[in-house]
Amino acid sequence: MNVLVRRLLPTLMPLLLTACAGTTPRPSAPMAPPPAPTTVDTVENVNMSPKLARPAQPADFWGDMRDSFAMPGCEADPQVMAWAHTYTRMPNRFEQQVNEVLPLIVYAHKSAMKHSVAGEFALLPWVESQYRHVPGVKNRPAGMWQIMPQTARTLGLRVDKNYDERLDITKSTESVMSMMRRYYDDLGDWRLVDVAYNAGEFGLKKTIDKHGGPTDDDGLPDVPMKANTREHLVKLMAMACIIRDPARFNVQLPKQDRDDALQVVKVDSPQSLAQAAKQSGLSMNDLRDFNPAFRTTKGTITNTLLLPKSAADQYNLGPVDPVADVPAAADDVADAAPAKATKASKKSKSVAKASTTKGKAKAVTKGDDAKLIAYKVNNGESLWTIARRHQVSVEQIMKWNDLDTAAVKPGQVLKLTASR
Repeated sequence: MNVLVRRLLPTLMPLLLTACAGTTPRPSAPMAPPPAPTTVDTVENVNMSPKLARPAQPADFWGDMRDSFAMPGCEADPQVMAWAHTYTRMPNRFEQQVNEVLPLIVYAHKSAMKHSVAGEFALLPWVESQYRHVPGVKNRPAGMWQIMPQTARTLGLRVDKNYDERLDITKSTESVMSMMRRYYDDLGDWRLVDVAYNAGEFGLKKTIDKHGGPTDDDGLPDVPMKANTREHLVKLMAMACIIRDPARFNVQLPKQDRDDALQVVKVDSPQSLAQAAKQSGLSMNDLRDFNPAFRTTKGTITNTLLLPKSAADQYNLGPVDPVADVPAAADDVADAAPAKATKASKKSKSVAKASTTKGKAKAVTKGDDAKLIAYKVNNGESLWTIARRHQVSVEQIMKWNDLDTAAVKPGQVLKLTASR
């Protein structure tokens, strides 16, 4: 034992005994469970600023469409690639064609998703008619879906001398998508669904009963079919191939403009096509493009209309005076220019005339101001038509021209760019 400890021990012992005698024993406390691990989500830092609310990014329609595809891709068959190159042989023309029918593609895809149908079938009208509203003649197919009279009767679509529901975009699309879903429930293969649409469901079932169903290969279904039926499927897969990878074919897909989205509008009381056109701000031609089931311009609308969003918004505002608040036709771009541009033009004596030709827009220089694009409205045109042709929105044109309504008339001069 250490010498120092031996010397201090006699002094410390009395103190230790006194401390022990004055201490009351305490019951031992149960051992507390180990604390649960904390997560970052439950910790609140009061010094941290809250997250800023950011606007939602616009939906990528083409990305959503690709995600909804259910058939084999571009490598399914050499003919698929061959037809994809045929469609895109003139890239600019292909892009223009897709842009012209984009509202119909979007509408068809929305219906396909509603009925749980493969996204490729929103492109089926491209193969059938390129989305044209083909009129039915005698026993010929009609509409963008090319529905035969017998099929129309099976689907419950009305066909008479005044109205043909095969051309009714809403009703025909819903009927076709419902039929596609039923085909898939029976056949279990989206490739066979297209074969059934082209060649007939019962004929295909007989073929499968005789020769058996297709193998699991990721190509064209190896069941006997006619050459035109095989080509029909190849073309549909080719269009999907382009959508899958447009850069592969040196094309760019147009952007979806929310003003182009088609909406079903309820009609509260019967009205003529002419009245509906005035109320929506569309020309008669545009109105009939979205409602082509009326065989004559004297038809009466009683239930619903299909309109682009911008026209639907205008229609829902109620009846408008078609000549109110519409500027008179003018040849001078100053009539269509804002006050700022007018003041700028006074600084210069050279004010160019806005000489426009049918279907074309002219760039006009006004003194020191930036170039303004002036466009003269032609017969049968509406803001919606002009906006799509020049790839701007209806709202932009209305803002640039201080328009309260979408109603325009032939000869009216519009600016198609904002002045600087």
